[in-house]
Amino acid sequence: MSPTPPPPAAPALATTTAPAADLHDPRSYLRLAGRHYENFPVGSWLLPRAARVHLHRIYAFARTADDLADELRDAAALAAFRADFLRHVDGGATDVPLFADLAATIRDQRLERALFTDLLDAFAQDCVQTSYDESELRDYCRRSADPVGRLVLRLHGYRDPALDALSDRICTALQLLNHLQDLGSDRRERGRVYFPRADLQRFGVADADLLAVTASPAVKALVAHWAARLAADFAAGWPLVAAVRGRLRWELRAILRGAAAVLARLRAVDHDVLGGRVRLTKGERLRTVLAGLLRASAPDFAGGRR
Repeated sequence: MSPTPPPPAAPALATTTAPAADLHDPRSYLRLAGRHYENFPVGSWLLPRAARVHLHRIYAFARTADDLADELRDAAALAAFRADFLRHVDGGATDVPLFADLAATIRDQRLERALFTDLLDAFAQDCVQTSYDESELRDYCRRSADPVGRLVLRLHGYRDPALDALSDRICTALQLLNHLQDLGSDRRERGRVYFPRADLQRFGVADADLLAVTASPAVKALVAHWAARLAADFAAGWPLVAAVRGRLRWELRAILRGAAAVLARLRAVDHDVLGGRVRLTKGERLRTVLAGLLRASAPDFAGGRR
C-alpha cells in the first residue's frame, strides 16, 4: 500500500490572500507590517527583535484574515484560512510556513488559542453584519481588537487581569478611532457602518450623509461625540504605560501619541472625516515614535490645553 500523501499546501488560499501576504514565504509576511498603512506602530523597532518576530507573525495572520473579510469579502476563503490555521495549531501540520511559525509562537510563548479564534470570529462577522447597536459594537471590538493587546502583553511576560483591562480599553479605542476615520469608506466600499444605530438617529445622520464628499453638520457632531469618548478612553488606559517595563513602555507611548495625533487631526479638519485629511503622514507618524522615546508624560488626548 502506498503511503498516504500529505495534505495539499492550499495554493488557492495563498493566491486569494496575495494582496496581504504570501503564506508560503516567510520573508513576505515578516515584511507585511511595513507594507500596510497604519497610524500606530506595529511591532516597531522600539521593541526587542525577539518580540518583533512573534508580533510580525501575529500581525500577518490578523492582517491577511482581515483583508479576506474587508478587501475581498470572501467568507469561504476566510473559513479555509481558519481551517488551515487550526490544522497547524491543533493537528501539527507544517506545510504552510506562516501557520507553522505561528503555531511555534503560540506553543513557545504559551499564548491562548482563543485570542486567535476570537479574531477570526470577528473577521467572519465583518462578512455578514453591516450595522450595530452599542452592545454589539463593544462585543465586536472585544474580539477584533482586544486580543491583539493581550497578545502583546503575553509576549512581554504579562498575565495580569488588571493590565488586560487597561489594554482592552486602549485597543477598543484604537479600533473605534480607525472606524471613525474610515466612516465614509466603510459605508461606500463595504456597505458597513460600525457606529451605533441609536447614535446615528440621535445626531440625525442619514445614509446619504455618509455617502457625501464632505461631512454634514450631523456627521461632524457624531464624529466629535465619539472623538471625545475615545479621548477619555485613551486617557483612562494611559496608566498601562507606567505599569509595564522596558521597551514595551516606549512602544505604548508611541501608539498612544499616535492616537492623540489622530484626534488632533480630527479637530483640525473640524471633524470632517469625509472630506478632510485624517490620516497621519509618514513624517507625523515618525514624530509619534520619537515622542514615545523622549517624552514620558501623557499626551493631550482631548485637546484642551493652551
